Amino acid sequence: MSKTYLYIQFKIREMDAFQQYAQQVSATVSKYGGKTVAVNKAPSSLHGKLDIDVSVIQEWPSIEAAQTWLKSPEYAPLKVLRDERAMDRLIITPVPVVD
Repeated sequence: MSKTYLYIQFKIREMDAFQQYAQQVSATVSKYGGKTVAVNKAPSSLHGKLDIDVSVIQEWPSIEAAQTWLKSPEYAPLKVLRDERAMDRLIITPVPVVD
């Protein structure tokens, strides 16, 4: 198992729903061993077209830990909020650390 980063990017659908999500998600991330290491609320691209409102980088002890969090009972209600009201065009990309 090697350390993994998650690169997360999305458009905000409903600001109130997104704020509710943002206030609660950190507790679930830390419970499963992850931590948010960077947030960009005005992302720009060095190359290519970018059409997102927010990008986030999280650090995880392993891809398995991140997957466990994504499937956890603590995160389940936030996932519903995320998918139904808070975010559009969500992409979560795992990026394993190169040793």
